[in-house]
Amino acid sequence: MNEPYIYDANATGPPQLSDVIVKEKSASIAIDAILRSESLVRAISGDSDDFSKGLTLLLPTNKAFQALDDIPDDIELVMKRHFIPQVVTPQMMEHGTTVFSYERTASLRFTSSQDKVYVQADRRAPTAVYGAGVQAGSGTYFLVDELFV
Repeated sequence: MNEPYIYDANATGPPQLSDVIVKEKSASIAIDAILRSESLVRAISGDSDDFSKGLTLLLPTNKAFQALDDIPDDIELVMKRHFIPQVVTPQMMEHGTTVFSYERTASLRFTSSQDKVYVQADRRAPTAVYGAGVQAGSGTYFLVDELFV
């Protein structure tokens, strides 16, 4: 893995996703992986033209990583599957929508059933999307217990 990319933690203005997700203790493994990728740090910091239409992050919990024997060698690619370069609201998820992840690394199909929202990455089994989304200046994140490998 690359060394962590350093961003300005003393920046002024509204908090960015980079400021907010580091407080999500249930996703510390994913956050560490994100911080080792310059392009992903730029995305969560609001400093990426690739995310000019917004950012929705499906942040994998530590439980998602613990289900694997090893962390994948291509963890940056795996994490890109969790980054959506547009705004996806809870209402869009509930009504069913399909979007592509960052660099079109995965097709993500949202559905709902019995007041729960699910996402299906490519042909994987659907997994639950938790919460109403935590918003920050550069995007919104939701938690998932699945790693889109």
